[in-house]
Amino acid sequence: MRPLHDRMPVILDPVNFDRWLEPTLKEPAEIQSFLAPCPADWLEAVPVSTHVNNARHEDAGCVVPVAV
Repeated sequence: MRPLHDRMPVILDPVNFDRWLEPTLKEPAEIQSFLAPCPADWLEAVPVSTHVNNARHEDAGCVVPVAV
């Protein structure tokens, strides 16, 4: 994702959802175990229109693929 943006959100493996949301999870070492790059095959870069550039747009038009 680096060519698109310099920050990356945490993307969790679904098997870790419950643990990530556990309110008692406080130790940095426990949290750190979730902070690893996700597998490349989980992500796909798809060109979309500039419609997505407007923060007021929160609709399906933001994710409609466009031809390149």
